Amino acid sequence: MVNLTDEAINISSDLIKINSVNPSFNGPGEWEKSRYVVNKLKEYCKKYNIKNYILKEYNIKDNNGIIRPNILFKIDFNCDRTLHIISHLDTVPPGDLSLWDNDPFTPVVKDGYIYGRGSEDNHKAIVSSFLLLKMLYGDEKENKEKKEKKVNFNLSLIFLSDEECGSVYGIQHLLKYRSEIFNKDDIIIVPDFGSEDGTYIEIAEKNILWLKFKVRGKQCHGSTPDNGVNADIIMFNFGNDLYNYLYSRYNLEDNIFTPPYSTFEPTICGNNVENTNTIPGYGELHFDCRILPHYNVDDILNDIDNFIKEYLSNFENKGYLIKYDKKELQNIQITYDILNLERSKKIDENSYSVVLLKRAIKEVIKKEPRVCGMGGGTIGAFLREKEYDTVVWGIGEETAHQPNEHIKINDLIKMAEVFYHILTNKLSR
Repeated sequence: MVNLTDEAINISSDLIKINSVNPSFNGPGEWEKSRYVVNKLKEYCKKYNIKNYILKEYNIKDNNGIIRPNILFKIDFNCDRTLHIISHLDTVPPGDLSLWDNDPFTPVVKDGYIYGRGSEDNHKAIVSSFLLLKMLYGDEKENKEKKEKKVNFNLSLIFLSDEECGSVYGIQHLLKYRSEIFNKDDIIIVPDFGSEDGTYIEIAEKNILWLKFKVRGKQCHGSTPDNGVNADIIMFNFGNDLYNYLYSRYNLEDNIFTPPYSTFEPTICGNNVENTNTIPGYGELHFDCRILPHYNVDDILNDIDNFIKEYLSNFENKGYLIKYDKKELQNIQITYDILNLERSKKIDENSYSVVLLKRAIKEVIKKEPRVCGMGGGTIGAFLREKEYDTVVWGIGEETAHQPNEHIKINDLIKMAEVFYHILTNKLSR
């Protein structure tokens, strides 16, 4: 008889062995891992004689012709509401291999932990989903009591692609079919976040806005700045002025977030020259903005548009450039591309999903849960933006994207126990 610990180790190990690095990071993608998940679901259905289910795929080809799989497995218990548990199949690359104690795609079980790329992000969601199925059905002798317990929600297990790079081919694609998958009163849990003790419930994410500003001046020889317009000077001062403007204008705080304020940070800065004795006529400046859900991103973009106009119209009066070709001032340009925009909303901390999860954490983990927000992004943001009551929760030691990524095997079981509690313990409304 296979117990939950053995099952957790076996499935985790199988998943780690399959390289599913996102194709955007030059990885092979999610297809092979998705075949493992589909086959394992079919194996469970046969083994446990599950009849009342739907197994459907919403696959899509990306711009490079790579198939990006998205899987829905739903068990109909003839309930009004559905509990959705949403995992993602892709991982980030392992990074510098010299920082790993072992090969990232060779699972290592040691001292109650399992090590390998994806073990926490996001295999913990996939594994705990399968453990939940085993708890629901399992072998006849070990699950007799559980089978007699009433299930109060339908169960939907969803496995998505492309979470690590914008979710265009994952949740954004799946939401095109949302009317046949989700209802507004469903319970949605995304196990893609977690504190070590499992007490934090993420109910809000900051809007994510990545911008690339393109600055055009006039290139010239380094010895004759009066023959050109130095794009670096325009770019440096514009970036500093915009940085101060955005922080001062959008200064609300919400203490469920860490940090509690919106952030507007310049990151990449570069130009198109490679030699020291050339004054650049073109430069690029990137901003990573993490904006509280209290604000409308469209308002911020409109303010940035107005800020650029004002900056250019008053540029000469600011005195940033000392020696330059004054005839070229009218040709200075600042434009921008939106590299990434993920809108988010904050759900009510007393919503049905939150209350259900809080109660389950109290009774399973025996600790007091609390709500939080975060600046990072998950697929929860896309669901909340469509008004779905979505919580992001899990257990983990925050080793995602790091060398020697790992998770405690017992925490995988605890997560499944929390899901099982929600599924079988309905709250009155």
